[in-house]
Amino acid sequence: MAGRAGRADAGVPDVADAGVPDVADAGVPDVADAGVPDVADAGVPDVADAGVPDVADAGVPDVADAGVPDVAAPLAVAEVPTMNRLVRKYAGALPALVYSISVTSILSTMPWPFDEEPLQREICAELVAALEDSRVLEHAAGAVLLQACNPRALHSMVPETVAIATRVHDTLYRLHNRWSRSRVDPDGTRLAGRLRAVASGRCVQHAARCIGLAVLCDADGGSAYGLPPEVLALLSSGQGPAGGEMSGGAVTQLRTMVCMMQLGDLTPPGRRGALALAMRVGWLAVGSARTQAAGEGGGGGSAGGGGASGSSSASPAAARAPPRPRRSVPREEVVSLAAEALHAAWHHLLLPRAVAHAAPAAAAAEAADWWQLAAAVVDRAVPCLTGSAKQPDLLSLGECLAVDWGLPPDCDVLSLPVEPPPALAVALDGGLLRCLERLMRRAGRDPQGPESRLLQGLMIRVYHCQSFWSYFAPLLAYGEPRQAAALLATLRKLLPTVDTRVLGAESKAADADGHDRLAFIFAGVLTGVLDAARAAVRGQAEVAAALAPGDEPPSPASQQLLSLLSFAACEWLPELSHCLLSRGVALPEFHSALLAWLPLLAGRCVVQPCAAADRSPTDDDTDGGANGSGKAVDNRGWRALLMEEVGAVPLLDASLRMVPRAAELRPDSRRPLLGSLVAACCAVAAVFLEAAGVEAPAAAAAAGPSGTTAAAVPVTPPLPWPSRLLREAAAGLRSCGDQDMAAQAEDLAAYLELGGNSACEALRQAPPPPGPLVSALPPPAEARRLLPGRCANPRCANLEGDSEADLTLKACAGMVSIAAAALEGGATSVR
Repeated sequence: MAGRAGRADAGVPDVADAGVPDVADAGVPDVADAGVPDVADAGVPDVADAGVPDVADAGVPDVADAGVPDVAAPLAVAEVPTMNRLVRKYAGALPALVYSISVTSILSTMPWPFDEEPLQREICAELVAALEDSRVLEHAAGAVLLQACNPRALHSMVPETVAIATRVHDTLYRLHNRWSRSRVDPDGTRLAGRLRAVASGRCVQHAARCIGLAVLCDADGGSAYGLPPEVLALLSSGQGPAGGEMSGGAVTQLRTMVCMMQLGDLTPPGRRGALALAMRVGWLAVGSARTQAAGEGGGGGSAGGGGASGSSSASPAAARAPPRPRRSVPREEVVSLAAEALHAAWHHLLLPRAVAHAAPAAAAAEAADWWQLAAAVVDRAVPCLTGSAKQPDLLSLGECLAVDWGLPPDCDVLSLPVEPPPALAVALDGGLLRCLERLMRRAGRDPQGPESRLLQGLMIRVYHCQSFWSYFAPLLAYGEPRQAAALLATLRKLLPTVDTRVLGAESKAADADGHDRLAFIFAGVLTGVLDAARAAVRGQAEVAAALAPGDEPPSPASQQLLSLLSFAACEWLPELSHCLLSRGVALPEFHSALLAWLPLLAGRCVVQPCAAADRSPTDDDTDGGANGSGKAVDNRGWRALLMEEVGAVPLLDASLRMVPRAAELRPDSRRPLLGSLVAACCAVAAVFLEAAGVEAPAAAAAAGPSGTTAAAVPVTPPLPWPSRLLREAAAGLRSCGDQDMAAQAEDLAAYLELGGNSACEALRQAPPPPGPLVSALPPPAEARRLLPGRCANPRCANLEGDSEADLTLKACAGMVSIAAAALEGGATSVR
């Protein structure tokens, strides 16, 4: 192209006058009109075997020597076949030459050090400008397709050209990704947009799809959408007979097709056509993994196209068995291909861009199929991956599952809409809840396995784009209740495997390995729930004011989420307390969120001071008391959870002993931690006093003359908390500007120093009356009925199977011996 200006001086006739069209105007002469004999008679060697000889050695006169005869001079009849053969060879080799130059140019802009990024961006911008001005990739793509479709062209050169074209498309996609990720760099973002425009050309996109479709049809036996069989055979890398695994070149063609589809627009084959292609590739990867897991080596055959179509169903997505492929994807490439296919299919889904609450049925069905494929990839394809070579593919696959569900940002637990957003509804129909639990259980069984890394990719994406609570809470609220409870139970079983010292450090999740990944995953979910509880404590007054007496009750989704919050408290808090007591404290952010739960529980089980003087200490043990209500039974359940299962008193004792280390924290971490600790101490102390059968200090002070203690008031057993640590916490709070909590800490310290024989303003004010959110939490007994028939061992860590809901109870040896001894002793039944 650069030598165009010197042709006249070299005595070379203009290409347009010589009967060879300009490369920029299509590149390939019409072979049918040129009277060129068939390829089989041409005797042209294959490109791979040196098909295009060096110009100096090929017997073609140098252009500078004016070896091409002048246009005005008549050509000898004997020279015509030779010229036609040379023109055909030139036309067949030209696309490969153009692609070779292009891929070399693109690759030269990629492996640069980070500190030389401005220079790299400048060189890349020059390359993009050249590609835009020349439209060379469009012309080359059109030429290779014409060459493949023309029965008289030199077909022996097509496979090599296809391989180089695939490499160009692959490097172009990677270069686009390189600059699209630099969101803080506007120049890089604009450069990525220009690269996308270059890759979106109709001929470029059509060539990439035809090349990939040839491999796809050979592998799954599906529709070719009108491409002739001879063209498919020509574009597909040499595969040999059906059966076994496809070649590495064929995998590259397939993966490049779905990569390029992410850069294309909605030109033919259109959105639905592109979606069908991507889904077929995904199901091919799943079918290949299933075949390899069964020990089969491919073969069989199916005309079903990979199961890309069909409507969603209520059955688990992983149970949908794809047809066995005629040629399977190699084991080490399954996850990479599946991840790109999912990304490409998501790019062409209509539902994520739907604004209306009621999405079209067809769009919902397509999205449900996508989630079924995603669940099948997690179930079948991910276990195929071994080693660390494909770790980025796992992170990319995890990012696919991190979706913004589209709930209003101001939507809280008590105001969830009745119907789920469309994106969330189809994800649940596609089996996302079960998929997440399966991932967590497999990661728990093998913390170094691929599922752990995939979960890490999900968590990082959620952490950067939204909050863990906004991702998981809608799943719990609108999912199947038993499956949601099973997910929470699985999270509880993961906790013993976690190092509590890293809980709360989600921002370091990208560098985590092994068990630490589980810590970050668990911390992300759990801290979100605990932060919601802490926000509920802060916002009780506002929520109470917003709810007028005549307001409607919470929606079914809100009621389900409240039940699951109670279930999470019953499952997680005792285990967390045990872990923190036995293995040390967690990071301040996580610890303060955990402590925020204690005032909530205390608010449900404490008797308020105004009522304490009018009732006996044993009212909670009656069936509802004199008023016949069930509140006493509910209070007893909450009290047992707080004081016995969680062990709030020893937990706070251990937490107080970390106060001296709080001085090392930054003020933004020190104040929430100390504030949560003091509020929890005051709330638990009030419950402790009532559980001991003692009147609240305010009532005790009112029982006798001013300044004295009534003789009838029993002495309170002392709480085992060092008062000096409470005073140290008060000093830390004052240094952070929190005077109110500091005063409460000093009041409680004074109360402890006097042995509980004085009035305490802190205990009179704590715990606060339960707000609407806390009051709406179902009692523990009701919450535990969400997942009945489970192992009664509170330390059970069985992670076998894919769901807690599917586990069957089996009697262990200890249970059998206890039952036998009880029956021998005359017991009529054994629980």
